[in-house]
Amino acid sequence: MKYVKWLLLAILDVLFNIIAYITNPIVVLTASEYGNLPWLLTWWDNYDDCMDVEWFLKEGHVPSWAVYDYDKHYRFHDSSEGLRTRGIAKSYVDILDWNFTLKERLQRYVCRVLWLYRNCAYGFSYYVTGIDVRRDDIVKIKTEEQDGYIYYVTDYAWVYKDERPSFFGLRWDNFVGWKMQAVTEDVERCMLAFRITPFDKKE
Repeated sequence: MKYVKWLLLAILDVLFNIIAYITNPIVVLTASEYGNLPWLLTWWDNYDDCMDVEWFLKEGHVPSWAVYDYDKHYRFHDSSEGLRTRGIAKSYVDILDWNFTLKERLQRYVCRVLWLYRNCAYGFSYYVTGIDVRRDDIVKIKTEEQDGYIYYVTDYAWVYKDERPSFFGLRWDNFVGWKMQAVTEDVERCMLAFRITPFDKKE
C-alpha cells in the first residue's frame, strides 16, 4: 500500500512541478529582499533555505554573467545557524548593503529563478506530498552507501537511492520514495523524492 500511496502522490507532485516550472519566473518577483516568498506561495519556496544561498552563487551553479558581488550585499547564515539563533531550521541572510544597481537586481533575479528551478516545487514536495516519519519505525534493509545504493522502509513509507554505474562511464541517479534516510528526530517531516536517470556524471 505504501508504494501505491507514493505513486499517487508522485503523480500529483509531477503535475505541480509542471505548474511551478511555468510560473517560477513570475513567482520570484514576489520575493522579499531577504529572498523569501510570501506565505501564500509556500509550495514554491524552500522550507529550509532562502533563495539567496551563498554557495549556489559562488560555486559555478549560475552563469558568470549573472554573478554579482554577493559579499558586498549579504552575510549568509545556514539552516543550522537559523535553528540555533531563530528556532527555525532555515537559512537566512543579513543585508549589508541595500543599494543594488539595476544590473545587480537583474542578476539577482536570474539567480533566484535558477534556484527555484534547481529546487522546483520544494515546498509542495515537503508540505503536501511529504509525510511524517517516526525514527523508531525505520528498518534499514540496505545501509551501505559505498556499495552504491540504500533501501529503508517502514510500514507506511520507503526510500530507495541508487548511484551505481550505468553505462558509458555514467551512473544511475535514482532517488525515490520519501527522503527519510537521514532522519534524526523522533518524528520528522520527509519530503517526497522522485528522481530517476541513468545519465548522471561521476564525480
